[in-house]
Amino acid sequence: MARFFGVPMRNGVALGVASTLPMRGGLPVPALNLDFLSGSLDSRITFTRGSTATFFDSTGTLQTAAVNAARFDRNPATLAPLGLLIEEQRTNSIRNNTMQGAVAGSPGTLPTNWSTNAPGLTRTIVGTGTSNGITYIDIRYSGTSSNVFANTQAEPAGAVAASNGQAWAWSLWVAVVGGSTANVTSATLSIDQYSSVPVYLSSLAGSNVLSSLGSTLTRLSWSATTNNASVASVTPVFQIGFANGAAIDITLRIGLPQLEQGAVATSVIPTTTTALTRSADVASMTGTNFSSWFNASEGTISVSSIPSNVTASNFGNWAIGDSTLAFGAANTIYNLYTSGLTGRIGANAITAGAAQVSNLTPSYTQNANTLTKSATAYKLNDYAHSVNGIAPATDTSATVPAATSMSIGGLQSGWSGATNYLNGYIQRISYYPRRLPDSTLQALTS
Repeated sequence: MARFFGVPMRNGVALGVASTLPMRGGLPVPALNLDFLSGSLDSRITFTRGSTATFFDSTGTLQTAAVNAARFDRNPATLAPLGLLIEEQRTNSIRNNTMQGAVAGSPGTLPTNWSTNAPGLTRTIVGTGTSNGITYIDIRYSGTSSNVFANTQAEPAGAVAASNGQAWAWSLWVAVVGGSTANVTSATLSIDQYSSVPVYLSSLAGSNVLSSLGSTLTRLSWSATTNNASVASVTPVFQIGFANGAAIDITLRIGLPQLEQGAVATSVIPTTTTALTRSADVASMTGTNFSSWFNASEGTISVSSIPSNVTASNFGNWAIGDSTLAFGAANTIYNLYTSGLTGRIGANAITAGAAQVSNLTPSYTQNANTLTKSATAYKLNDYAHSVNGIAPATDTSATVPAATSMSIGGLQSGWSGATNYLNGYIQRISYYPRRLPDSTLQALTS
């Protein structure tokens, strides 16, 4: 009989729980410690993605990861590591976000499919280039306005099919690289709705982001849900606003625009002539890679993660259960950010198709793009869940489902249900083959 961190094992399965676990710094040492801030993938994890995908490297430069290569992303402004990026499948509906066909001049030639509308102003294509891996175009608007806006759009009306009730995310990198924002009063991203003719119906406009425009490329995004029964297509628009008759001279640098169906902008998908799709990131542990550390009777899983959205649907951190690992599967313990809890992390368990634990969580406020730590402990009639050092919520009437697999960053091994993806970052997952005390759960998540 082998022993693993003090836990008796046979054929890789824990038979019982030792009275103590090895300690380090006052906290127990995990039997499994997945540290994704290290920039490498544990060899026991199976990772797939059916397409290339983008990420920022340690220099803040946009790079392309190969098919089936995990992405360890960085904050391009601070260069701080963010962790393992897990995203659902998405399509960039902008067919040419790399400025193909652009020619410098006054007015010059815009990239294929692009258009501008700036009454009274002279439009000049200053040029194109690449900055930190981001392909961009510089467009100058100058003169005296005869209206109150200057619009730039990367797709014409009628080109991007849409229907009522769909969530869309519109994003682009923007900087001011010439002239100034003098007399400019606003900068907004909007998603215009058109009928099948196409005839303009209405605009879904974001807030004024003028204060975010600086000399360095910054990614701006806006998400909205179509709300007109006659909508048949959508068009993304970047608009600067000013008074009629204002003197304007500003050069905007616009990089890699993206329009995607979904509640939040995801990593950029470069395109040249047609809309392109990035496949989903799928990470899991099965077989002996799972059973070698898992205790079927009791245990504790802690996770550090950063969600990109906490208001729409359910975004999974991890799932442990049967081979499907599906949301609501017959035998599963799972952990997710859920709109049912106003975005907070809920712990759940299902045994033989019957709910045992439902959205177990303490009370706290969850924000998007914020590091959150949670720990879920399980044992027969003894579940607990702590977040960010808060005293755990508990459930004393729940069984433990059988488990053979673990999913990372989502709730399905196949993840055909796109709403179950994290669309964010997993920084660390640790597993302890024991139901740790409530006070330890708080310490692990502080």
